[in-house]
Amino acid sequence: MQGIVGVPEGENRPIAIILHGSHPIGTASENRYDLGFSYLVDALADAGYLAISMNVAINYSFEDGEPTGNERTIQVVEQQLAQLEKAIHGEETAFPVDLTGKGDLDQVVLLGHSRGGCDIFAVAEALEQQIGVVGLLSMAPSKTVFLEEGVADLPVSILLPQYDGDVTMLDGATMFEDIRNNDTTTAELIYLEDGNHGGFSTALVRPDPFGRPEDLDKIMSAAEQQAFMAQYAVDFMDAVTEDHTTPMNQEAALPDTLYGRPVVIRTYNHEKTLFQAQEQDASKVTAQDATVKAVHFSYVQQENTAGMFNLPGSFQTYGLLQLDWQKDGASVTIPVQGTAGTALRIDLAQDSTSAANGQQDLALSVTVTDRQGKTATVTFPTGTAPLRHQAGEVVSYDNWDGTVTQFYSTFTPLGSLLIAESQLNGIKLETVQSVTLHFTGDSGTIMLRQIAVQ
Repeated sequence: MQGIVGVPEGENRPIAIILHGSHPIGTASENRYDLGFSYLVDALADAGYLAISMNVAINYSFEDGEPTGNERTIQVVEQQLAQLEKAIHGEETAFPVDLTGKGDLDQVVLLGHSRGGCDIFAVAEALEQQIGVVGLLSMAPSKTVFLEEGVADLPVSILLPQYDGDVTMLDGATMFEDIRNNDTTTAELIYLEDGNHGGFSTALVRPDPFGRPEDLDKIMSAAEQQAFMAQYAVDFMDAVTEDHTTPMNQEAALPDTLYGRPVVIRTYNHEKTLFQAQEQDASKVTAQDATVKAVHFSYVQQENTAGMFNLPGSFQTYGLLQLDWQKDGASVTIPVQGTAGTALRIDLAQDSTSAANGQQDLALSVTVTDRQGKTATVTFPTGTAPLRHQAGEVVSYDNWDGTVTQFYSTFTPLGSLLIAESQLNGIKLETVQSVTLHFTGDSGTIMLRQIAVQ
């Protein structure tokens, strides 16, 4: 039983359990990747949470025979929590400090990095009868289990570092869609610009093993990334333990930066989808001085029709509407049938691979029209996160059959634009019948995924 424990002031405090990932292992007891989250344990304990980073390296070791899935991780967590329960009740255990009365096993948040960022879902399911898990926070997760059936009604946050040179497909984006498709919880996806995989842990040697050498000088320092993570982890703990939601789902408008770092954020909160991009619905959209084209992003080259638009995640097929304009003031109007809620959410992204955008940030306005013809317009200025240009370059390589594959060197993540009902000058979301996007600039390209009420 190995790990780090951070003890807060006060009693009966919520508990944070941190799990590291699958990294090079010699002897499980000597490869102390749990120590890489000492900074996070300190930050959480200082904020009033009982925090434990556990050594689960045995799950990735062949020391006791070939490991199976995440079975050993679950066993380690289960055994340490059994010891923790005794310690909280004042019994003598292997913990080196007095934990009498310190923790509340009915308020447990699981945090995981890399492989551990996916294993926390399995741990939560396996131990749901033994502890009260109230939230899941996943850092640069590697998708090793399927989440198509969703998770229990737990707030979930997933962090994606832009220059992840380990989980290079940014599996967390695929996991986020699995969660959304199940419609059982609240969730948020945070794309951390300039972050990388190893930057979340002090125990990992930089650079990431599969990162592009050309990107090394663009990556934020490890200290900066850990400072970001420490602040966000505390905010996440506060939100899930006090309000049973994620931090960004408490916001009326999503920030373009978080703790001084640029981010692109998507949210999900028991929504009602009003429009989702797919080929049969493209004809319902009317355009003025613009063109509308249904496309599919796919990691399979033969099925991809979205050009070099480089969406995080490994999607077999992912529907988008490609909106192009060649005149300032162009617009597209999407008919919808409104429903009650607190905010309208539009998920979209600038297509940074399109020359029409001129490698510049975009701006747009959204006009909402109700069944009586009343309108309200909200403007999203230059610098709004989903409309920012993501700097990259076209990379080419030759295939074995003589063809050439081209891709964009960085990701073009979708982000959410939120419009609170209070911004609509008295229009109720249940009465909305259309949403119009007004474009600025002489030309541009945007990829639209979805319009929803949450």
